[in-house]
Amino acid sequence: MKRTLFLSLFCAFILASCSGGSGESSDTTDSTEASTEMPAALQRAATTVDLSDYFVNVTLTIPDSSRGLPMVEANDFGETRVVVGSIYNLVITELIEGDINSYVEALKGDGMYQNEVVEQGDDFVLYKSVIADSHVDPEFHFFAIKNVDGIDFEFHDYNEEGGYAESVARYMLDSVNHLKRNNQSS
Repeated sequence: MKRTLFLSLFCAFILASCSGGSGESSDTTDSTEASTEMPAALQRAATTVDLSDYFVNVTLTIPDSSRGLPMVEANDFGETRVVVGSIYNLVITELIEGDINSYVEALKGDGMYQNEVVEQGDDFVLYKSVIADSHVDPEFHFFAIKNVDGIDFEFHDYNEEGGYAESVARYMLDSVNHLKRNNQSS
């Protein structure tokens, strides 16, 4: 409990510290145009990762190496994980069936957690999970479906110790919602 609380406070502090400071202008026009469309949190202390080598033809904005060593790996189950330290852990896999509405309906039937939708769009949901009458802090999660080159992929957070603080889950969701589709190979 103390470790989770400390980690949540640390992550919130890190994310809050990234929103301040002086903004440096970019050298390229493309970067400047793209950065004005992204939330401020994605514009500072961030880098990009190209996932084309992992069969997902997109580039994601992720925290830079000051937050942890970026790692991308594909496993035998068809999942691609993008991890940066302990504050960014994203799983991408091909969507087999379902949509956002069926995912939200499934959240209502969770036997352990009470789930509350914080924000929902056409292709994503950010939600809060709590255990009723528990001293455990609320967890925040997201789930998104994006179509890339005619293939539906699901994107969701992953944390072995539970969920994330809302600001951390929102950062990962913003990263997914502002992904760039790479040019298709010919």
